[in-house]
Amino acid sequence: MSLNIRYKLSLAFLLTTAITVGGMFVFFQWSFSHGFHAYMRAQELRDVEGLVQALQQFYLRKGSWKSLEKNGSEWLDLHRQTIFRQLGRLPPPPPPSGMPPRGMAGPGPRPPMGNSLGPRLSLFNSEKQLVIGRPAPADELLYQPIQVEDKTVGYLTINPPPALSKKYEQGFIQEQSRTFALISIATFIITLAIALPLAWQLVRPIRRLAEATHRLTSGDYKTRIDIERRDELGQLSADFNRLATTLEANEHARNRWMADISHELRTPLAVLKGQIEALQDGVRTASPKNLDILHNKIRQLSRLINDLYELSLSDAGALNYCKTDLPLGPLLTSMVEDFRSAFAQKNIELQLHNKLSDSKLIYADEARLQQLFGNLLTNSLRYTDSGGQLNVSTRAEAQTAIITFADSSPGVTSADIPHLFDRLYRTDYSRSRETGGAGLGLSICQNIVKAHEGSISASSSRLGGLEISIFLPLTERIKW
Repeated sequence: MSLNIRYKLSLAFLLTTAITVGGMFVFFQWSFSHGFHAYMRAQELRDVEGLVQALQQFYLRKGSWKSLEKNGSEWLDLHRQTIFRQLGRLPPPPPPSGMPPRGMAGPGPRPPMGNSLGPRLSLFNSEKQLVIGRPAPADELLYQPIQVEDKTVGYLTINPPPALSKKYEQGFIQEQSRTFALISIATFIITLAIALPLAWQLVRPIRRLAEATHRLTSGDYKTRIDIERRDELGQLSADFNRLATTLEANEHARNRWMADISHELRTPLAVLKGQIEALQDGVRTASPKNLDILHNKIRQLSRLINDLYELSLSDAGALNYCKTDLPLGPLLTSMVEDFRSAFAQKNIELQLHNKLSDSKLIYADEARLQQLFGNLLTNSLRYTDSGGQLNVSTRAEAQTAIITFADSSPGVTSADIPHLFDRLYRTDYSRSRETGGAGLGLSICQNIVKAHEGSISASSSRLGGLEISIFLPLTERIKW
């Protein structure tokens, strides 16, 4: 059975917590056990510091350990002077002189000493041979060296604690282990209580995003997600909203594209149909004037179809670009001169201000640049009022060539300027189609400029019309 992401997150939290708590329990138990034993042995070493100093003084006075061998009374007296006095527990007085206390040199039951440390002490010489005390396996002894004049003269050893003491210590350790176990179980339960709501809180925006994505794929492009977070999920929601906005805009553009194409094709086809039916019915004769009307409409349709074809090619990147290093100034001058007579016939003043030297080169396709400049000159020729003017200027800034086409009235409203490069967009849909404009020229220009790694923009002209600015990167000729 497949689990949803909520339960997967919960299981991940619980598994991580279980592993962490279990590892901490094992580590704490091991650390406490070893640390407790180390603490007990270190405490015992501190308790015998006074006895070590007394043994050092004893060796300085005697010069050896011979007088202490099997001399339980003197050994016990050293205990009385150091360990028992330090702990505040004095043993009973020693037996008559010459008789060692029981438990020190002979068999028999050991009397209580008031402290379990004394009977566990032994003295070894510098060669680790027993002088007095109870021997134990060497690996269980805790050695405290006795040094006199920077020379080790013997060792005071501490035997392991008796079984009863170990039992008490083990009981204390087991009690602490049970406490650790209870803490671990409580931690796991608390984590379980936190993990489920936390997983739900994390999954909730993901579920909203999944539901919104499902609606978006179903065609509801108005779907939006309320952004309540500032983390990665919030950023993902913001990206989703931008994607939905883009898809909605593309859907509107597609619908408008289809409507505009239908509108552009329907008008000349309706005229052609009416003219042909009039000729068939004998209402009109096949005069040169009527045939010219039919020819103009067919030419308009052909131009529209060609523009659509070129635009589709430029969108797909299928237009052929044969780029070379060429001077931009002479190319633009040649194009302006080709259009000068057409502008003169419409009584429009055409001016060119070329500030680009022949050494300023661009890496471009000459035919496509001619198409670019031809479209812009044709637009100004069509839509600029008679008696107006068109100023074409070029200049270089850093490594960029800037070409501007600024004409006189009629102008374009600020609301229309952002849409001028949209396909089939017209600032005036009532404009007569006799001008031949289909609203595709600027879209083609934009694609050509982008193919040359440049940019194009539109703004209001100081002459009262429209200003188109083109920015193309310059290249430098390498001199050999």
